[in-house]
Formats: sequence, structure tokens, C-alpha cells
Amino acid sequence: MSERQRNFYMKRLLQKLSWGLLALLVAQASGAEERPNFIILLGDDISAVSLGSFGAENPGTSPHIDRLAREGVAFRNMFVSQAICAPVRAELYTGLQPVRNGVFQNHQPTYEGTKSVVHYLGELGYRVALTGKRHFGPKSVYPFEFLEGFPKGANDRNSPTEDWSEVEAFIERDSAQPFCVIICSIHAHSPWDSGDSSDWNMDTLKLPAHFPDTMESRLHYREYLAEVKLFDGQVGKSLAMMQRLGLDESTALIVLDENGAGMPGGKWSNYDWGVRSACVMKWPERYEARLETDALAMYCDILPTMIEAAGGTVPENIDGKSLLKLITGETETHREYAFFVNNNSSSGTAYPSRAATDGRFKLVWNLTPDAINAQPTINGFDYGFEDKMIDRPERFMYLSWLEKAKSDPEAQRMVDRFRKRPEYQLFDLNEDPWELNNLAGQAELASHQERLLAAIKGWMKEQGDPGAALDVDPKTIRRE
Repeated sequence: MSERQRNFYMKRLLQKLSWGLLALLVAQASGAEERPNFIILLGDDISAVSLGSFGAENPGTSPHIDRLAREGVAFRNMFVSQAICAPVRAELYTGLQPVRNGVFQNHQPTYEGTKSVVHYLGELGYRVALTGKRHFGPKSVYPFEFLEGFPKGANDRNSPTEDWSEVEAFIERDSAQPFCVIICSIHAHSPWDSGDSSDWNMDTLKLPAHFPDTMESRLHYREYLAEVKLFDGQVGKSLAMMQRLGLDESTALIVLDENGAGMPGGKWSNYDWGVRSACVMKWPERYEARLETDALAMYCDILPTMIEAAGGTVPENIDGKSLLKLITGETETHREYAFFVNNNSSSGTAYPSRAATDGRFKLVWNLTPDAINAQPTINGFDYGFEDKMIDRPERFMYLSWLEKAKSDPEAQRMVDRFRKRPEYQLFDLNEDPWELNNLAGQAELASHQERLLAAIKGWMKEQGDPGAALDVDPKTIRRE
């Protein structure tokens, strides 16, 4: 081949490479215009029925969230796999459920080598940041860009007002690159001393159905509602920020309330008051996403939804399933069952349970029914625990229940519901949403109990869950 021919073919090759690169850049730019940004607001210890649009009996807690529920997508059957802070966050960020991601107890690290939202969206060209409460590790799994401005200490008293300036600066840094920012509130985690509770009258306040009616119950529940309203105010500020920065047509807003309230029968349980989560989303208009759905969904489904919306391929090795077809109205169903795990260790006596619901019936399988359920922050002194948070309001609430139970059989029944449970509890959520009437053992419902128990056992096998053996000192069961 002559020198002239070599130069000719080299020139043609460079032209083709240039054209291919140009086409790729154009395609990427076009796709970037369609890929949404993501803003996630994550509450802290808020039971779904504390919010107006999710059935609150005490008005005024959530006007901004209620507006989103009317104008966007409201999930009526969204659940967390485990109603404890660290497991919830690991599930949300990894798309894996507790036993598979390693955070099946509170305060435990995710398994090294696990990929999180930072990796998945980062590989798709997103900037990914987080501000506020963290409660996760290690850094290799969660290499977020961390933003200052939101309080991190959920147990701190008189929490400071948040500063949105770093969040806004992060959003505006590069208009050509999509972003994901996760705003982690500390409301309404106890000690419930940062809101204005005067909106609710002590005498007319409606208590959850499983609460013995005591002065302490009313006082602390009212203070909790005030912090729920603080979280709702943060949602309102997010909406205002989106409008001010012109993000409405480019950004998906996802609002989650985390696990249930940090009171007996909520957080640290498989009752609905702990595992059912309010979830509302506002998507850009092109998604035509405006609906209310009863389809079963879980927190592990949110990450794959974001991956698909961002143009990526949802990995097969995660537990979550994209909700995008549900959001856009292409389907009305999602999961056959939602599954739940609870382990008390290392924050209380071992009291493991597993559960499943099909949307109507729910079975809770208590794996050590002869044990006593004790949590240091609530009733630790009854069972010899050293309680480092002796002034926690949920403890005073529970102690008032014990006192009332001495003379009130119904209060005693509610205390026993928290403290000691039979092996099987079957509930009809349509007829008994507060799960007060155990139907397990009834002959006419035996098929439902057997079906749900088989589903739980199948899920445990898939997850590699050994059952009660998991609720022990975590150092003895960590993966190498």
C-alpha cells in the first residue's frame, strides 16, 4: 500500500471515529435531557398514618405531603423490610433486603463490596450527594458527596434549623450533569422537643388504637406530631426550591417517612405501624404520573426505579424491582407479597420475628414466643439493661402504660401485645388495620396462614436467613 493510500484510509478512519464520537455525544446529550434529576426527602421514625393523606386522625400534620399525594403518585402499600433506622437506609440505598446487604441489626455496617445508589447512578453520569442523618457504613459502599446544612444527630435535643444553601449550590453546580441529592431529616426521631405542639389539644387528641390512654401518652404523642409537621415543612421547602430553581420539569421528588414511630408497637416491630411507609412522588409532567396505588411495594424497589428512569439496566442480583411501569400506569400490580424481618440485637434482648402480607392478610411468625421483648430505650430497666438514655420520652410513655395496666385489663392487653407474643399472629388488615385481633388458628383462615407461612419460609431461604440464629451478637455472624 502506498503512502498516499495509507494517508487516505487513515483520514477516512479518523472521520468515522469523529462522526461516531459526535453521534455518541449527541445521543448522550439527548438522553440527558430526558433523564430526571432526583431529590429524595427521608423522614425519621414517622408512622404513615400520622400523615393526613394516609389516614391521620389529628389534622394539620402534613399539608405539603398531602398536596403531593393529590398531585403526584401516592403508594398506599409501601413497606420497609425492617422497621429500624440503619436497615431501612441500607435497603433504600442498595436495593437489597437486610439479610443480603448485611444490615439485619441496627448500627451494623453493610457488607464490603456492596454497590449503592452512589455507584449505580455515578456510573450513569450522575452526581450523588447526601445531607443530614447518615447511620450507614462503610465509606466504600456509600461514597456520597456529603453536604452540610442539615442536622445529623437524631438523638440531639433542640435540633437546629436546617440550612439549604449547600443543597442549592450542589444542584446548581453543573446544569449539564444530572444529580441525585438525598435529604435526610432527623424529624420525627425522639426526643420530640423541636416542634410546636400547641396545634393539638391534649383533651381532644386522637391516640393510636394500641395506646393505653395516659397523660404521658397524650403529652409525648402530641410532641411527636409537632416533629412530623417539621418534616412536612421541609417537604414544603423542597417544593419551593424546585420551583425557584426551575426544576419541576426535570426532577423527580420522592418523599419517604422511613420506618414507624419510635414508640411501642411501631419501630422495632413487624406491626404495620412500624413497617408501613408513606411514600409520595412527584415526577416531571412527561411521565403523566398522577395516581394512587394499592400495589405492594418495598423500599428496595426505589433504587431500581431510579436506575431505569436514568437509562440504566437494573441489575439482576438485587432484590428490588423497578416501579416505573406502575408509576406511568402501564401496570396496576407489582409484588405478590411484602416481607419483613425484625431482630432486636444488638439494641435489646433477642426477639426475632418474620412476617409477610399479601395486602389484605398478614402473618407474623414470632420465632422465640417464650422470650420477653425488651428494648433498652423503652423498658430496659425492667430487665436489667444499662439505659444510657434514661430521659427518653418513649420510656416515660411505656412506664405510664405499665402503671395503668395494674388496674386496667385493656391496658394490660396492650402492654402484653408489645412485650410478649404468640408464635403466630394472623391479621385481616381490611377489618383490623391496627392488628389488635389475632386470627391465627381459626379453621376457616387456615389456608391463608399456611400460604403466608410458606411464603415467609421461601423468602428466608432465598435471603439466606437462618431465622432466630440471626438475632445474636453480630460479631459471631458477620460474613468474612
